[in-house]
Amino acid sequence: RAKLCRCPAQLDVEEVVRDRAGRMVTWTGLGFARVRDGAGLTFHVDNVPYPMDYELLLRYEPESAEDWEAVVSVSSRVLPTSSRCGNLLPSEQMYREILPHSQRYVLLSRPFCFEPSTPYEVTMRLQRAGVTQRHPGAFILIDSLVLLPRVSELPGFHGTEAAARQEELERYQCLEVFRMAPPHPLAQACARLVCSVSALMHGGALPCQCDPQGSRSSECQVQGGQCECKPHVIGRRCNHCAPGSYGFGPLGCSPCTCSPEGSVSQLCDKVSGQCRCQPGTVGRQCDQCQPGHWGFPACRPCQCNGHAEECDPRTGTCLRCRDHTSGRHCERCQDGYYGNPVLGSGQQCRPCPCPGYPGTRHYHGSACHADDETHHIVCVCAPGYAGE
Repeated sequence: RAKLCRCPAQLDVEEVVRDRAGRMVTWTGLGFARVRDGAGLTFHVDNVPYPMDYELLLRYEPESAEDWEAVVSVSSRVLPTSSRCGNLLPSEQMYREILPHSQRYVLLSRPFCFEPSTPYEVTMRLQRAGVTQRHPGAFILIDSLVLLPRVSELPGFHGTEAAARQEELERYQCLEVFRMAPPHPLAQACARLVCSVSALMHGGALPCQCDPQGSRSSECQVQGGQCECKPHVIGRRCNHCAPGSYGFGPLGCSPCTCSPEGSVSQLCDKVSGQCRCQPGTVGRQCDQCQPGHWGFPACRPCQCNGHAEECDPRTGTCLRCRDHTSGRHCERCQDGYYGNPVLGSGQQCRPCPCPGYPGTRHYHGSACHADDETHHIVCVCAPGYAGE
């Protein structure tokens, strides 16, 4: 079975993203959450492999030349039980950190003791630094929360041999490389050391666990365990669709292809592929006008004089005119009827009395109209018939 050495400097952290009102925050791209000034995020951490102190690192991307501030709390509803973390107080720790616009990550000022089989919440409120007024148009992009283990606590890093390992880690800056995303390729010495650290934390090498639907094979990269994913599939195990795609299955995922004019964003429902439509647009890709409208993307109401509800979505020609009307806008009477069906005229289309009515045996006309002066009905006779 394929095995991997997972890099301990970046544990898999499930990101549950919401603002203070409980609404989902808009994802703007691969790996970013776009957070409004004064809003917040909550990260749920429940897969810590080893009880020890971890440094917390927040990756971010500014949208303007402003410094931001993060107010962070780490807490758990379950009391710690391990000998390493169980006697530490308080159970909740608060941080207030400046996020300089010239940087792309910040290391929180103090570590926190995490232990396995315990659910933690890392909650943060993000706001522009040095101002009291929140701005609804100011945003910051949050990439990820990273747990960096303090490897000096591991059993293999005590004693004379461990001192040499520690010295190598520091000399080659093996753990610092994981602070930026994506990490740079590891030096050969670092690759060996990081796998040793990973084995100590996880009790040996880990199985790849590549998803049989989303990955191309059961093999993964020796360092980090990344499986080879099918089109538009992401994740270490290739087990979910990339942002902007949907329909996870044996062929991978399909692009959302949301209409840039008709949709709110390029993201869609992960299962159905339904895009979020602007008002007045419909369709899976939000590329059509709603019923009764035409001319996407500048959708406008169909003009059918009240005799039809729908029109051709491209030309605006009314479809299925009622009340014996015809024309692009159902604005005239069909052959065999007379009157003025235009909305607001107060008239309707009535059958031509020539001399019977359309559809009867005694009807011998093809059309008719009302004389403007006498208002008498003038029939246009069918071939072979004449009027009086």
